[in-house]
Amino acid sequence: MNVKIVASLGPASSSSDVVSKMVSLGVSGFRINFAHGDASVWSEYVGMVRRVEPGSGQYIALIGDLMGSSLRLGKLEESVAVRKGSLVRFSLTAVPSPEGEPVRVPVDVPRKVVEELSEGDVILMSDGRASFRVTEVGDDYFDAVAQTDSVLSSRKAFVVKGREFDLPILGRKDFDDLKFACSEGFEYVGLSYVRTPDDVRYVRKIIERLNCGAGILAKIETPSAVKNLDSIVEESDGVVVARGDLGMSLGLEEIPLLQKAIIRKSREHGKPVIVATQLLESMLESPVPTRAEVVDVYEAVQSGVDALMVTGETAVGKYPVEVVKWLSKIIRAAEAGLALPREVYAADLRAKFVRGVVELAEELGAAIAIYSMRGTTAKRASIARPRVPVYVGVPRPEVARKLSIMWGLSVYVVEAESYPEGLEKLYQVLVSGGKLKAGDIVVLVYGLVEEYEEVIKIRRVPPQLQ
Repeated sequence: MNVKIVASLGPASSSSDVVSKMVSLGVSGFRINFAHGDASVWSEYVGMVRRVEPGSGQYIALIGDLMGSSLRLGKLEESVAVRKGSLVRFSLTAVPSPEGEPVRVPVDVPRKVVEELSEGDVILMSDGRASFRVTEVGDDYFDAVAQTDSVLSSRKAFVVKGREFDLPILGRKDFDDLKFACSEGFEYVGLSYVRTPDDVRYVRKIIERLNCGAGILAKIETPSAVKNLDSIVEESDGVVVARGDLGMSLGLEEIPLLQKAIIRKSREHGKPVIVATQLLESMLESPVPTRAEVVDVYEAVQSGVDALMVTGETAVGKYPVEVVKWLSKIIRAAEAGLALPREVYAADLRAKFVRGVVELAEELGAAIAIYSMRGTTAKRASIARPRVPVYVGVPRPEVARKLSIMWGLSVYVVEAESYPEGLEKLYQVLVSGGKLKAGDIVVLVYGLVEEYEEVIKIRRVPPQLQ
């Protein structure tokens, strides 16, 4: 598969056996949602992934999803069932519901959010399936009438439709969560509720101060992020089309066009792009997806995404392994005969060189073998969406893991003291592993960043000695 799969970890996938099966079926990265659980739970997840990785024959990325300044319900001892038409008091103080009065539900939001609410505002949860209309705002509460039947549970996120609040990009717990991600060697952090490129720059400075190598995946899920899309994509290390909150903040009917625009803009900037949320939502309860979900995944693959991310389906759903099995099946069907158009991106010398290499290899019907110390040349090859196999050698596992969620790359760790040595070792690995056979043509490539020198060789694999 060229398009990669990122699966979210949770109670449903909290065993090495499930993780191993998902990897064998095509998962290249795992997401851990820092909104749920704690460091002890997350450490167990990290340990499972790292234990499974050596025997899987591939390198696996870890993505830590930061909460950001999200609006969430507080801690509930048990879920609360709410009927359409009933009144709920959302309160900053966690107090029991007096008999005969509206149900009281705690909210974990800054007081200024409550103060800025107005009668008539619409509160949305569960990707819009739960809806409330504000009827009254007090000093430390707001009352709202349920417009749908719903079940409210601890820490559930919500949005106020059409509204954004001036909150810091990182919430209180995000700083500790970011330290955890860095200490555990996560490859990426997902940055929630990005509004401007300054948000990305701010978090990058914190990551640098922590001496951490994690990349930043900007989650596009607010109206401001859509407005500032071009500059946010440019500043980030990758982009997530976060369709859940995006669909609640804007109209659902706008999501298909926005998804295409975000994918196109990411490819123009040479940045990897992931589509997330409700890919196979019905598989929370069913072992088989709906036809509409199959079409949705199919279309996402054909639009040129790097990866597809499932969330609740593998974190809390009944059929996490089947979810991955179906994703793999749909991706392979969608990629059959697919030839993606080349986007114009980052037209500097190295970008032009890599595009030229890709076009040459396609003309020759050759595989591409790249040795890359930091992954830059490999990333550029991925963005060009080549129609031939691309094999990448890198010197360290952490570089391999970062590249593992990028389109079309098969990555190997090949230790070497120089680019020529690394490229030759990679070639030998591919031949001995059967990826290259006698008579195959391979285009061998590396780029010397410091010397501004690009090197390319064309080789036909000779008959093997008996």
